[in-house]
Amino acid sequence: MSAFANWPISRKLMAAFAAVVAVIAVSSAIVYSRLHVIEWANGWRVHTTDVLETLQTAEEAMLDQETGVRGYFITGDERFLARYHKGSDSFTAAIGKARHLTSDNPAQQIRLDELNELAAKWRSEVAQRVTALVATPGTREDARAVVASTAGTAAMDRVRAKVDEIAGIERDLLAQRSAVEAHAYATAYATTILGGAASLIVALLMGVLLTRGITVPITHMTSAMAALAKGDTTVEAPGVGRGDEIGAMAASLQVFKESIIERQTARAELAHVNRVATMGQLTASIAHEVNQPIAATVSNAQAGLRWLNRQAPDLDEVREALACIAEDGKRAGDVIAGIRDFMKKAPPRKDRVELNGAIREVIELTRSEAVKNGVWVQTELREGLPLIQGDRVQLQQVMLNLIVNAVEAMSGISEAGRELLISTRKAETGGVRVAVRDSGPGLTPEALEHLFEPFYTSKPSGLGLGLSICHSIIEAHGGRLWTSANVPRGAVFQFTLPEHPDMRS
Repeated sequence: MSAFANWPISRKLMAAFAAVVAVIAVSSAIVYSRLHVIEWANGWRVHTTDVLETLQTAEEAMLDQETGVRGYFITGDERFLARYHKGSDSFTAAIGKARHLTSDNPAQQIRLDELNELAAKWRSEVAQRVTALVATPGTREDARAVVASTAGTAAMDRVRAKVDEIAGIERDLLAQRSAVEAHAYATAYATTILGGAASLIVALLMGVLLTRGITVPITHMTSAMAALAKGDTTVEAPGVGRGDEIGAMAASLQVFKESIIERQTARAELAHVNRVATMGQLTASIAHEVNQPIAATVSNAQAGLRWLNRQAPDLDEVREALACIAEDGKRAGDVIAGIRDFMKKAPPRKDRVELNGAIREVIELTRSEAVKNGVWVQTELREGLPLIQGDRVQLQQVMLNLIVNAVEAMSGISEAGRELLISTRKAETGGVRVAVRDSGPGLTPEALEHLFEPFYTSKPSGLGLGLSICHSIIEAHGGRLWTSANVPRGAVFQFTLPEHPDMRS
């Protein structure tokens, strides 16, 4: 038996809960770390985007400066100088912002310094010279030469190239940080899916273990309890020896089973004593039943001897007498065999019982007792009834008790009215219904209330166990025994028995 099976149920549940929580905690930790990476990468991506936008602003500021210088050169309108100065201020501000944004990158700081130097050189060598020459009327041609020179164009191209270089490096950084962010997203997504799947698998595994360790044993325990409740003591208590609550339940069920076995044994002993006591009441009638065939045997034997002692023996008459002797001997043997089967002590059986035949045997056994007490016995035994599963002797004991009680109950009324009707028919719910009706004085309300209780009796003699035992026997067979008033007088004892399971299928 596994150690898990011996754990208390609360510990099993805590282990299952802890396993699921552990999987969720691990997957949540991984997802949290990836989200942190995503947040970091997203922050740097925004930062790099700001750097690129600032470089774009710086490049546009240089273009404004160049446009202002050219416009002033062509038109002489000083409003173009305002644009030039505004572009210069914007460029200076953009370079300052870019230096602040890239303060953690020394290489970019150097490139920004180089860009600033190139811009300053263009302003000093081109822009400032052109504006100064244009302001003097006699030097416009010199200004034209400066504007038309390749040096000015080359200086501006170097500025643009440096801006593109710095922007290219930032774009590479942006691509790297976007890749890190995408990888973190993918990892978080995969971890979420895998964590959920792992949690589901762990939950299913723990569910299977808990089902095998708790639900299945409890189901078996319930089935065993139901079987024990029906009197089946062959069932084994599942889970005996386990160290958890299931084991404790199994131990209790085993004690319950042993108590049922003891009770069944005691009931069988008591039923045997009751049968012996009841048969003791019928001693005279049984003796009469046995004496009748014995007397007939003696009479037929004497007749046979007389036929043989004649001068011409009549062998046909002798043969007929011997046949009668054999028949009477068999009849006496059947009576004695029936009494022996009824009196012997044997464990309960579960046989197919044809109830009408069992009832006829009891009626035959009590016939002399009924005749001696002046009781007219009638039967209405319905044919074609289903077979019953049970102990034939125990069911005959019930019939014997009911018939003897009815005969005794009618001993206090006039012989002309002593009638006993024994009937069988199919029960409304299936199975067989048996009724024993007498025409005695009937039962008082107090007797009806306590009739089936042990040691209750309304007779001056007797232990008061007969009807209690009958009630237990019928219940043990899955049936019901009850009584009611007969019409116009007397009492009716009825019981039902379920049909054999094979008949239902």
